[in-house]
Order: sequence, then structure tokens, then C-alpha cells
Amino acid sequence: MTLIAALCLLLFSAPVSGAQDGSPGSVPDSIPEVLWRPQRGESPRYPQDLIIGSLARGNVSDGARLAAGQALAALVAGNRNAAVFSRFSAASRNELFSAVAVAEPRKYRVGEGREEADGSYSFLVRFMGRERGIAGELYIRFEPPPEADSAAGTAGNGAWLVDDLLLDEQRPLGEFLEESVYDLPPYERLF
Repeated sequence: MTLIAALCLLLFSAPVSGAQDGSPGSVPDSIPEVLWRPQRGESPRYPQDLIIGSLARGNVSDGARLAAGQALAALVAGNRNAAVFSRFSAASRNELFSAVAVAEPRKYRVGEGREEADGSYSFLVRFMGRERGIAGELYIRFEPPPEADSAAGTAGNGAWLVDDLLLDEQRPLGEFLEESVYDLPPYERLF
């Protein structure tokens, strides 16, 4: 009996030859590199959110995208004194934070941004809590320094401020729209 147990132990503990560990000399991967590496002329593929669509950067400036992220992070954290909300009065700020707090957000997503006709930038956004979520559209605008500062010779750089945030009704996380915005990426090669 002990001989059989020793043989089984030896059989199952022997190293497997030809394992794919990625080290030189190992068996090559099943998908050639030319298929998984993007080729010249291929457009990049970005992840999709089922509610707000593409999470691509869009045609926006780096400052606007950074300000959108700062505003959403402040909304999730409950930071009512964030500089990006300085355009709002205290009552408007409380109303905005209360509307977002209904979903009890734990994280957020920023969708593809675009430039509006009036010079502001808009982003589709989504707040996700443990059980509920809320989506909407965030508007960001660059405010140049006041003329008094530039006339006095002080170097004011201006600031990105939240212009508006339009929110949809909150919904449970498992509930999606009737027609899905999700679009499978096109296949460029057949395996």
C-alpha cells in the first residue's frame, strides 16, 4: 500500500515538461504576436461602459479631462469645498452633492468628452454605489483670470470650473437601458 502511495505521489509531483511559463525556450503561445499587437493604421480600442458608452479620451484638452476627474472625485468623497465648484453658491452646491449622494457612490467613470459650441466641454459620467448608480452629463468651462489681476501684473492662470451637472434618475446597478449603447468592437482578423 505504501509503495502505491509513493508511486502516485511521485507521478503527480513530477514537473510538467513544456509548460507555458513565458521563459525563453518554452513552448510558444497559441496566438502569434502579429495577431494580438496592433498594426499600423488600426484605431485604438477603448473599454465601453454599458450606460455611458465609450471611455475613450475624446477630443478634449488635458486640463478639461483632469478637471472633470477632480470634480467627480470631489463629489464621491463629499468634498464640498473643492476649487472646481467655486462658481456654485452654497445652496446650489448642497443641492448638487445631495443629488449625487442618493446613489451612495463609491466610484465613478468619465466617458468620452467633447467640445461644445460655447467653448465648454461636456463628459458623460456615471457614479456607482454598492447597489445603485446614477449617470449624467458634466459640463466644464475654463475661466480666464480676472482683468484686474492681469492689469495689476499678477500672473493668474485661470481655472477649470464645473459649469453644470445634469443627472438622470438613479437606478439599480443591474438595470440597463432598453437599447444598449454597448457596441462590440469590430473584428479585423478572423482566427
